Amino acid sequence: MINDTKKDERAKVFDSIYAANVGSYLGMPVYLPNGKLFGTVCAVDPKPYAFTKEEMETIERLSSVISVILENAFTSSYNEVDDKLIRLEKLAMLGQLSAGLAHELRNPMQSVRGFVQLLFEDQKDNHFRDIVLNELDRMNQLVSDFLLATQPTAPKKASCNVTDIVSETVELISNEAILHNIEISFSYELEELTVYGDRAQLKQVILNIIKNGIEAVGQNGRIQIDARVSLSKEEVVIEVRDNGSGIPLSIMGRIGEPFFSTKDTGTGLGLSIAQRIMQEHNGRIMFENQDGGTKVSILLPLNR
Repeated sequence: MINDTKKDERAKVFDSIYAANVGSYLGMPVYLPNGKLFGTVCAVDPKPYAFTKEEMETIERLSSVISVILENAFTSSYNEVDDKLIRLEKLAMLGQLSAGLAHELRNPMQSVRGFVQLLFEDQKDNHFRDIVLNELDRMNQLVSDFLLATQPTAPKKASCNVTDIVSETVELISNEAILHNIEISFSYELEELTVYGDRAQLKQVILNIIKNGIEAVGQNGRIQIDARVSLSKEEVVIEVRDNGSGIPLSIMGRIGEPFFSTKDTGTGLGLSIAQRIMQEHNGRIMFENQDGGTKVSILLPLNR
């Protein structure tokens, strides 16, 4: 009974071959990294043909090449998943750390700040007092950045005009730009480019991008900001271009990763915070090297 079943199956296979007008067939299996059969590399001729040894070896080599390509593809996918898991673990660990440290650090810093002001109260030259107070304020801001990167506050969303937000941000940072002799220009397609979001958080994103541009161009640089509606008419696009040296391709994939920074004094949290805010607003940030600088595109859903 079993032999009869096998004969029937074999007959069906040969019937299929005859129906497909296959006179000659040469095939080599292709296996996945886990040993599972993926498929075959085959050569078919409608007429009976005796394949040569060289042709058989060619099919075998093709099978090996495809197996290697599949193995690399699977390894790459696994590495990407592992990389994302590592980033999530970093954020989770950072969240636990920052939440505990915020309370422990801020209280003594406020006490130190108060004592410093009292100690220098009667002195005419308050240069050293100002240095200490500025450093304490910087430490406090750093703690705030840790908290914002790992436990961001829920955005208080409302309809807001991107043109106004960018204009206010440029005005806010204009003194720093003048200090470095950097020219910042802003142009917009429409006076009303409305999005639905948290005005303060969106301003922080734009401020972060412009600050990075200022650091990238150095003295006598240029930063051009443009705001417009996307070609799809679905998004507002804010483009920030600088004439700096661009972003090395080797680190392009790590932009926005917590603690990753190319600056000597950077914490690597600025762009991480910006990307987290954009996620909360269903938006995105894209980085692109151009001839003579970098273009950063901030995209937000258009509020109709």
